[in-house]
Amino acid sequence: MDVILDKADEYFLDAAYKALPAIPIPDLVAGLAAIPSWSEVPALVSVQDIEGFARNIVSSSFAANMTLDTLAADNMLRQSISLIWLTYIGALLMYFSMAGSSYFLVFDQNHTKHPKYLKNQVKLEIQMSMKALPGIAVCTLPWFLGEVRGWSMLYDGIHTEKVVFNPPASVIQETMAAALATGARLNATAAAAAKPFSWLAISGPLKPLLEPLSDGWIYAAISIVCFLLFTDFGIYWIHRFLHHPLVYKRLHKPHHKWIVPTPFSSHAFHFMDGYLQSCPYHIFVFLMPMNKYIYLIMFGLVNFWSVLIHDGEYLVDSEIINSAAHHSVHHLYFNYNYGQYLTFWDRFGGSYRRPGEEHFNPKLKMDKGVWKKQSKDVDNFDENGKPTAASDESFRAAALRKKTTKVL
Repeated sequence: MDVILDKADEYFLDAAYKALPAIPIPDLVAGLAAIPSWSEVPALVSVQDIEGFARNIVSSSFAANMTLDTLAADNMLRQSISLIWLTYIGALLMYFSMAGSSYFLVFDQNHTKHPKYLKNQVKLEIQMSMKALPGIAVCTLPWFLGEVRGWSMLYDGIHTEKVVFNPPASVIQETMAAALATGARLNATAAAAAKPFSWLAISGPLKPLLEPLSDGWIYAAISIVCFLLFTDFGIYWIHRFLHHPLVYKRLHKPHHKWIVPTPFSSHAFHFMDGYLQSCPYHIFVFLMPMNKYIYLIMFGLVNFWSVLIHDGEYLVDSEIINSAAHHSVHHLYFNYNYGQYLTFWDRFGGSYRRPGEEHFNPKLKMDKGVWKKQSKDVDNFDENGKPTAASDESFRAAALRKKTTKVL
């Protein structure tokens, strides 16, 4: 994200901030630096009241006479404001470009005739997405702020030593003050003072074979595979957690309003639902080094994948890939196919349900009798998305018929 922020500063944000009014702004670095270490607190409390203690921090914060129009590019407050707006605008651009392209070029408009397709559904999906995206942008701020200030393991170039931020191992005040004061960007200079990523230090007889895996394009490819596997694992369990009765009604139920989803439903959810399912993408780069440009590409692609599995075009009939057909089953029957890219964790967790022939056979796909049966099954779910006994029986009967057909 630092790449995008740097370019935005260069081309329009610097000029935009200079044009703002001279509103007094507290210096967060000075304020944090004024917070005493834990060992000093008992002595200070004995001679100074809490009001005076707080006044000292506030006065230190405003001592630099900072104003909104003079905020430096590496000021954390300015970065925070900029990142929220850039995240929100970027989310809007991705949403409308990806979902719009998929809806007009890929989505089968015959789905709009399904009895569970809502009146004015696309309009309602867009409205819900517009309500969710600002909240997601705010919640995502700490992750992106950590990236631009060098606290993640993102790195430049391909043949670059992977490093981690090595903050002072002392009290919170010292750690934060040092990080904020320096900007903590892991560029070539900072890398020299940072500690190498320890588990990539390879030794022993296998070193000649394994060392090439720790750098260059081979490592970049490995990091992509690890990103996909890690996020697939994380999203499955977060998604399944969102179906817990205590959570479902409050967070995830709005997204299941779309029984017959369109590409515009890909981001039509409660903002905390969307944020929680995005967390694995952000967590990954704080655990494993990854090239920052590859990360930006992957971040865009996984958002596009979220659009694709809502496009209603069932082109992939696979036991491995969690396709649009699999996700359609999830929207119809709620408690199956929680996965993102693969079906492995659904199989492991006992939540896998293979799409039926009605998802791939053109005649059955638009058959009114099939739609009636699907609608009846949907109506047999309770308000928590749990199937009733009748719905369970229909699933068992369908599975038995399919098994019998294969045997014959």
